[in-house]
Amino acid sequence: MSWSNRPTPPFTLHVQFSADDYRRYFAIVGKRQSNWVNFIVFVAAAFSAVAVAFAFRALAARETADSVAIELAGRYSLFAYAAGVFAILLFASFMRRRAITSSLASTPNAFDPKTVVLDDDAVSVSGTLSNVRYTWPAFSQLTASRGLLCLWIGPQSAVVIPERAFTSDEARKSAIAFAQARIVAAKQPT
Repeated sequence: MSWSNRPTPPFTLHVQFSADDYRRYFAIVGKRQSNWVNFIVFVAAAFSAVAVAFAFRALAARETADSVAIELAGRYSLFAYAAGVFAILLFASFMRRRAITSSLASTPNAFDPKTVVLDDDAVSVSGTLSNVRYTWPAFSQLTASRGLLCLWIGPQSAVVIPERAFTSDEARKSAIAFAQARIVAAKQPT
């Protein structure tokens, strides 16, 4: 396709979200929330198991002189701590999934068709129950991953467009280039 035949703004896209689209979006948001602090806390919690094992070994040594019993107390306390950490992680994952499910279930018309329009001034999203318009300065970033184009309003909130909403790969690339240019232009001092 020649440059003169490329799709141009306004880009009018008809989208209908699936459960898989929401799953991928929440995975992207979860990845954006991850940072070094979370990793360091997790590693510190995991390695504190060694301190717990030594503490229980010391307590066992105060109660008995049997070296096998002391070793078993340390080993089993290590296993118990690891099982506890695993159980907490499993519970947190379950609670996150439950929160996402209840969030979607309580969102009216979450799976209904919507129209997203990207024009020179704003991004508009209209559906059965609402019409929302964000001017370009509201957006901080654009990402394209997991089959979703996300125009980020904040660290966890975005206007989401499934890539299948575009009529062609060329239309998707043109819309991405247009949106990125509008986001950069909106950040320029006037």
